[in-house]
Amino acid sequence: SIVIVAGLDGINRGLDVGEPVDVDPGNLSSAEREVRGIDALPGSLGEAITHLNNNDVLKNALGSELAQAFIAVRQAEWEAMKDMDIEEEVKILLSRY
Repeated sequence: SIVIVAGLDGINRGLDVGEPVDVDPGNLSSAEREVRGIDALPGSLGEAITHLNNNDVLKNALGSELAQAFIAVRQAEWEAMKDMDIEEEVKILLSRY
């Protein structure tokens, strides 16, 4: 539902969707992504939390209570795992989910 909310927000604000991308954007250089107007996804859960905290459209779509709870849980998860190596993190997440 958040993807739909983000799409509707873009339509309401008249944002240009740009040209179709027929390659994996992750394989493009940062210069190529910039020319195409492609933003990189957050590189960590911490960055993703920051982006969500700064996005009133998405927080309003979730509702204040759910947004606060979701952010608090993810922030605690980030604090607990941010210094772990990837193998430790995967092991914990696989056992949890």
